[in-house]
Amino acid sequence: MAEQQAKEEAERKAQQEAEARAKQLAEQKAKEEAEAKAKEQQLAEQKAREEAAEKARLLAEQKAKEEAERKAQQEVEAKQLAEQKAKEEADAKDELIENPKDEIGKTIASLTKDAESTNAQQNKLLEEFEKIVDIKDEDLKDLKEENDLSDQGITVQPKPFKSVTAENNKLNAIKSDLDEVIKSQTEKIDSLNSLYEERYKTTKLDEVNLFYRKKIENLKLKQAEAKTLRLQLNNRLELIKEATEFEKRRRIKRAAFDNEQDRYAQDRAMLQNIKRTTKPTETAYTSDDFDFGQQQSENIQILKNVRHTESGYYLIIAVHSDIKKRNEFITKVIASGRTNVDFFYDVNTSKYYIYYNKFDSISTANKAMEDKGNRPYNVKMSLVKIEN
Repeated sequence: MAEQQAKEEAERKAQQEAEARAKQLAEQKAKEEAEAKAKEQQLAEQKAREEAAEKARLLAEQKAKEEAERKAQQEVEAKQLAEQKAKEEADAKDELIENPKDEIGKTIASLTKDAESTNAQQNKLLEEFEKIVDIKDEDLKDLKEENDLSDQGITVQPKPFKSVTAENNKLNAIKSDLDEVIKSQTEKIDSLNSLYEERYKTTKLDEVNLFYRKKIENLKLKQAEAKTLRLQLNNRLELIKEATEFEKRRRIKRAAFDNEQDRYAQDRAMLQNIKRTTKPTETAYTSDDFDFGQQQSENIQILKNVRHTESGYYLIIAVHSDIKKRNEFITKVIASGRTNVDFFYDVNTSKYYIYYNKFDSISTANKAMEDKGNRPYNVKMSLVKIEN
């Protein structure tokens, strides 16, 4: 009986405990479900808030963009309006300057255009004048070169005298036209200056006066330059004419130097000029620096009937047929300190014999040959006897 009761009591307690656990589990589950639902609701609310914030941000950005575009458009329109206004004002200013309303202003504008056109014509004539002067200068250089080469013994084909009649006629026409244009331009500038001063009395420095004052000053400057260039070209032309006449006379005179007497005079003058103009060298020459010309025999060479030269024994240091080479050799000898160097011309051999000592006897000549020393210009020394 007691066991039965104890068993039933145990079963009742077990039943109660099972029910309590079931209730506890049900409550725990309900709690968890409630917490999950609350969390889900919070997430939904958070998402709604974020979506609302993003929408608000996008709306603000759109509004700011539209505002910026509106301001930019306003600035563009304002700039275009300002540029249009500036252009209209500049056009109106240009129109006023080019077409002044007052009579004096109209005259100034018209006369200025005329003066600028005349200035262009004046420049063209100056260019043509300078071209002809340059041509004459080149002709002078060619003529002088021809004369200089001939003086050095270099045969050149003489250039024929240039017929300059047409060239001079053209030059005279250019000079005449240029003088007329310069005179006319000067008068126009003077008139412009007077008109400007008259208009200034009533309008002072308005846009028209400011513009044309600069124009007039520029025209004055160009006119002064044109007059200076005209004078320079004329002076240069006169110098060229004088030099050309000198070179023509020089060529004519040279053409007459065909006989031996003329050759001798020219040779003497050249020798004196070389002696007068040659300065001592700062660096000593060696024998390799000298061109001794034709190789001479070790035996005494005898020359007969050598004009302008005394009979006797000559210590020859070089022999040349080329005048330029003769002059170069003599110049180097003088630069080396031997100033008494001389030469004679033998018409039979067409050669120049350069020397600096002459003796009356063979013995003194041979002694001098032995004592010639080691001067660089003496290395090819030979002995020539002249019998006249």
